[in-house]
Amino acid sequence: RQYAGEHAEETAGTPEFAARSQHYTALGDSLTQCRFVSESGWGAQLNERYRDAINAATGWELSVDDVAEIGERIYNLERLVNVDRGVARRETDTLSHRVMTEPIPDGPSEGMFCPPDELSAMLDEYYEFRGWNESGVPRPETVERLDLEDVRSLAE
Repeated sequence: RQYAGEHAEETAGTPEFAARSQHYTALGDSLTQCRFVSESGWGAQLNERYRDAINAATGWELSVDDVAEIGERIYNLERLVNVDRGVARRETDTLSHRVMTEPIPDGPSEGMFCPPDELSAMLDEYYEFRGWNESGVPRPETVERLDLEDVRSLAE
């Protein structure tokens, strides 16, 4: 539901949608909110309610874009830690064999599956959108933009 809109049965826009959804989720998790309550009460996308709550609690003067960047920063920090621990690289950013090889047998998504070459193409777009290299590691300029230089060594 994050960031609203209709979602066609195609891959166009999927990498960007996934990244923005991850920012929203990382922010909500950091605020220790129940996702079901927040989506129903505050909205299923980052908006003024999230900004106002954070500003009221901290005394900051953030914009909605600032709040979205906090979510992006959190997600990239998590990625750097996971890269350092060897659990996050391109080879681990995958789907199950079944999802990539067996078409859904019935229902509204009948016949759909995600072949490995389609997943690889989406990963290329996703990494580019995120500012990560081809291995799925945040690039130095992304680390710098998000003020994560103090943990940069985790990805090196």
